[in-house]
Amino acid sequence: MFINRYVNSLKPYRLASHKAWLNSDSNILKLDWNESTIDPSPLVKQNIVSFLNNGKISWYPDVNNELLLKKIAVYCDIGIDNVQYYPSSDVIHECIARAFVEYEDKVLMVSPTYDNFRSTFESYGAKIDFFYLSDDFLFDLDKLKEYLTNNNIRMVYICNPNNPTGTIYSRDTIEHLLLSFPEIMFIIDEAYFEFGGKTSKDLVIKYQNILITRTFSKAFGLASFRIGYVISSGENIKILSKVRNPKNINMLSQIAAISVLDDVSYMKKYADDVMASKKYFSEELYEIGLKTYGEGGNFLLLKLNQKSKSDLILFLENKNIYIRDYGHIKKMEDFVRVTIGTKKQMEQVVLVIKEFYEK
Repeated sequence: MFINRYVNSLKPYRLASHKAWLNSDSNILKLDWNESTIDPSPLVKQNIVSFLNNGKISWYPDVNNELLLKKIAVYCDIGIDNVQYYPSSDVIHECIARAFVEYEDKVLMVSPTYDNFRSTFESYGAKIDFFYLSDDFLFDLDKLKEYLTNNNIRMVYICNPNNPTGTIYSRDTIEHLLLSFPEIMFIIDEAYFEFGGKTSKDLVIKYQNILITRTFSKAFGLASFRIGYVISSGENIKILSKVRNPKNINMLSQIAAISVLDDVSYMKKYADDVMASKKYFSEELYEIGLKTYGEGGNFLLLKLNQKSKSDLILFLENKNIYIRDYGHIKKMEDFVRVTIGTKKQMEQVVLVIKEFYEK
């Protein structure tokens, strides 16, 4: 067979159910993929309509959108040579694998975490290893250092805040790892940076062994546009550019990203609302005897027994509310993940969950 030997034995990334797309009801709460639960800034539609009416839609997209690069750099408070945009942070991970990983290099994932990273790197021939958080999703720096010292690790993936556990790693922890293991490349996935604001981005000026990936899919509400960016040293940006196809970031996505960066206050208000409603949601569930996990990110984990988990998922779906079952992930068999939306939206979810347990 004419097939990549790594792909031939690859366990694919398992997507959440796409049932929401099959539901024609307009009153849906899609809380399974951590997308924004509201539309992005009104500037997005306004500027895209203007482009469709007056722009060069028959041309290839701008392959070096300096305006977008400048706005990303300003938003990150970093030099323009330290950023580059891509068609999603998933694609950045693909480019990192192509540029920095060789056959059977060992890549460590602090887990449980975003599993698409695993499938991407395995498809390029990397050997994936896992360093697991505690049962309560706590991180032990000393144990990780011991593991890295005793194993030949080429790269480490840390999602910060971590999806799905909400674990947060401090900037000092990240810097300590960079200093202690200069021969290891650290991939810091800051997809949920806006929900909490903790970042390691200033470390890219001091260290060569860090790549930070971010997305416009979460707080900015541009999931359907598939656009993200990387923050790193100028040298690493140049290396990644060798395997980046600049034609693949379509013009509508570029316009959408520029638009939301012109209205950052809109995003920040939504992110603040989410973090407030997250606290409300956690407290309400605690009152009915449900424990939640996850400090960071726009989501919470709920631990349930297998029977109640399946029944709750079905009950919520019958009420047009979709959440994520994590039963397919090791050490996550009893968990579901709930994306957090606005206070009004989460009040609706609380009412339905209470109704379920009353029955």
